[in-house]
Amino acid sequence: MTRPVGKIRDVAKATGLSIATVSRVMNGGKNVSPNTRDKVLAACKQLNYLPNPAARALSTSRSKTVAAIIPTIEHSIFAKYIASIEHSLAQRGYSLVIAISHGDLDEELAAAQKLLGMGAEAFILSGADHHPDLLDLFTQRGVPHVYSSIWQPASAAPSIGYDNTALARAAMDYLTGHGHHHIAVLHGPLADSDRTRDRQAGAKAAQRDGLTLDFHETSLDVAGGKSATRALLHSADRPSAIFCFSDVLALGALFALSEAGLRVPEDVSVMGFDNLDWSGETAPALTTINLPATRMGAEVGTQLMDHLDNGTPLGPVRLDGAIVERASVAPVTRRG
Repeated sequence: MTRPVGKIRDVAKATGLSIATVSRVMNGGKNVSPNTRDKVLAACKQLNYLPNPAARALSTSRSKTVAAIIPTIEHSIFAKYIASIEHSLAQRGYSLVIAISHGDLDEELAAAQKLLGMGAEAFILSGADHHPDLLDLFTQRGVPHVYSSIWQPASAAPSIGYDNTALARAAMDYLTGHGHHHIAVLHGPLADSDRTRDRQAGAKAAQRDGLTLDFHETSLDVAGGKSATRALLHSADRPSAIFCFSDVLALGALFALSEAGLRVPEDVSVMGFDNLDWSGETAPALTTINLPATRMGAEVGTQLMDHLDNGTPLGPVRLDGAIVERASVAPVTRRG
C-alpha cells in the first residue's frame, strides 16, 4: 500500500518547529543543533516527506547541485573519487550529477551546457585541458569550477590534485634505484590527457647518462598494455623494467609477460600508476603509485560548497601520492 506523502507544514506541526527551521535542516543549514536536526529527520521519515528540489530552487534560486564531468567510469579510481565527492556533498544537502566525456572536449562542452540547463551551480572537471568555449561559458556566467586530478598552480581555474610530473619522476627514480637502466614506458594517447603528458614529462626528467627510455603509446586499457608489451618483447634489447602510466596497462603487461613465459620480477619488473582496488591481488602483487582519490573528492566537494554557501575563495591544493612497494619490482641483480 502506498504511503501518503507528507508536506513541510506537516513536519513543522509534528516537531513543534517553524517551517523556516525545518527548511533550514532540509537545506543543510549550519545553524541547527544536532537535536533539532535529528528531530526533523525522524519526522520526515515518519511522514514520508522529501523536499521538492524544483520548488526549493524556485524559492531560493539555489539548486544545491554540483556537476562532475569525468572521462570514464571504467576504472575504479574514478568510482572511489566520485563516491567521495558525493559523500562530502550529501553532508550539507547537496546533490551530485555526473557526465562522461570519453576524453572528448566537444562532448565535455555539450555535457556542461546540458548540466547548466539542469541547474548545476558548480563544476568539477578532470585535468586542465578544456574546450575554450567551455571556459568562456563559465566566465560569462560566473560559474565556479575547479580542475581535479592535476596540480597546476598557474592554471586558469584552481587545481585540486596531485603532481603527475613529480610522481612519475619518483617512480623512475625508484626503478633506477633498483638498478634498472633500460626501461620501457607504456602510456595512453598523449593528445587525450594532460595528465598523461605531465607523467611523460616526469619520466623524461629522469633521463641521465646510461639510462635508456623507450616510450610506447597505446590504448588505455588492458588490451593496449598487452599489445604494447608484446611489441617491445620482439626487440633485440629487452628492457629490464616496464613502467606503466596506469595500472590497467600494467595488468596487460603482466598478462603478456606471462604468455611469453617470462617471470615477473625475475626477468622483467613491472610498475603501475593509480593503485586500483585490485592491484594488490595480481600475481605478483603490483608495485604502483597510490593516488589520493578519496582525499581529493572530499577537498573538491568541500571547497565548492564553502564557495557557494559562504563566498569562500576557491584555491589550489596539492595532494601527495606515494609509491606502494609490492612484489612486481626487483633489483636487476635478482634477474635470472
